[in-house]
Amino acid sequence: IYTRFFHRKKTLTDADLKAATEIDFENVVALVVTIGEGEEEMIIGAARYVCLGAEKPPRSAEVAFTVEDDYHRQGIAGRLLRHLAAIAGEKGLSRIEAEVLAENQAMIGVFERSGLPTKRRFEGGTVHVTMSLSESAA
Repeated sequence: IYTRFFHRKKTLTDADLKAATEIDFENVVALVVTIGEGEEEMIIGAARYVCLGAEKPPRSAEVAFTVEDDYHRQGIAGRLLRHLAAIAGEKGLSRIEAEVLAENQAMIGVFERSGLPTKRRFEGGTVHVTMSLSESAA
């Protein structure tokens, strides 16, 4: 859902810009991974979560990731997930969720290797992944 904000676009609408930049670090949290410095610095990976409505426990959030193709399989998504999960836990969320294309086995593997209790549900060509932040991993 949110990857459209991270990909390079020639033009951004006002709504795109608002959604990508208004991060309150309470209900919307975004992290980026960069390389280089100064004018040479560029974002190579990004992740965010957005809380899913409920204001009372159990609270959950949807997560989304993007990593530039040249930097796949280097552990970037896994590291971003660990940081997002820690932040979400500190904010009192009980689970994080994601929708992943069934053929994206690399991302499904990131979730499976997270160390979090994980459940998967297949729906058509997508996999709904739910990771518990309040249960212990088996």
